Amino acid sequence: MIVVFRSTVCFWIFLFFVSGAVHAQTTDTSTVEEEDYSSYGSPIESIRYCTQKVRRLSPTKLLSIGYEWQNGGSYQPGPPTQGASPPIYYSPEKIRSVYGARFGASAPVISNTKMILNLSANYYESKFQMDQPQGNSWVPAHNLLDDGMRTVGFGATLFKPWDSRHFSIAYVQTDWSGNYTWQTLSSRFPKPTVSLAGFYGWKPNENFMWALGFTQSWRGGGLAYFPLLYLNYTLNDNWGVELLLPARAHVRYNFSARSLLLFGYEIEGNSYQMHLAENTPGQTNQYNQLELRRSEFKPRVIYEQQLYGFIWLSAQVGYRVSANFNLSESRKDGRHEYAYQAEKFGQGIGNAFYANFSINLVSP
Repeated sequence: MIVVFRSTVCFWIFLFFVSGAVHAQTTDTSTVEEEDYSSYGSPIESIRYCTQKVRRLSPTKLLSIGYEWQNGGSYQPGPPTQGASPPIYYSPEKIRSVYGARFGASAPVISNTKMILNLSANYYESKFQMDQPQGNSWVPAHNLLDDGMRTVGFGATLFKPWDSRHFSIAYVQTDWSGNYTWQTLSSRFPKPTVSLAGFYGWKPNENFMWALGFTQSWRGGGLAYFPLLYLNYTLNDNWGVELLLPARAHVRYNFSARSLLLFGYEIEGNSYQMHLAENTPGQTNQYNQLELRRSEFKPRVIYEQQLYGFIWLSAQVGYRVSANFNLSESRKDGRHEYAYQAEKFGQGIGNAFYANFSINLVSP
């Protein structure tokens, strides 16, 4: 795992700096020669670099403390997958609610006109309030979800402008996700998942920037590779668009410089390492470390308002659609390895309305 991780990171770093080298070789220097340098000590001092923001963009959160609540639904598993040995049988169970705290922190460790390196940390949790199961099942959901699900992650984002119109972005995120608690962390410490992304972009003016990229991501519940489109566009003082397709997309309406509204969606998910409770009947070592492929599609509306200075309130309401809730014997892909697989979109823990509130310290 360490060798693969190092190789993957080296690959993305290589691509990041190759894009800069290619840009340096293809940049047209004729505009530089036409500049008037009469008021500068040397031509080098006149080089300008683009910034990572556009005008009226939603504020960047340096510190966020929040809470999310989702209303109830039914855990509706399909039949046991053929090929699972021994098969795991489930019975439907009622989920009253899903709730949990959310924390995020982000800080620039290098910030100048030529480079911005940002480090981040996050913590998400999902606690399940469930009715007692009816009937007998070999592994009821209680055995997996009683202790809740948690994610602790650390990330780094590098924004590198090449000149006033071109830039690159490199991103790496490592998450540890599972049904561990702080008391059981030593015995249930999960394997990490690593997400990577790289972009090369253009910024023609202070209202518009966009980039094309590629990612290795776990948002869909399993490991996937796909292209990305990053776009921030401010049409006027009120309307704008903020996109990172296919992960999220929002239309922005600015009431003023101190309040705004976002309409759109986000996809959230990861692969969670799940340990069965020690008293689970018929427990075997084969199913002692299952993988829950969880992914949710969330259409939502977000309202953000300045409270005082750099302190902002963020409130969102939306609808959670269970896009993936498959239980696998290992982290490898393949239908034959699923101990439980939802038969259709929206199955698993079902769909539900949700609300999320947070207090945030934002950047200037």
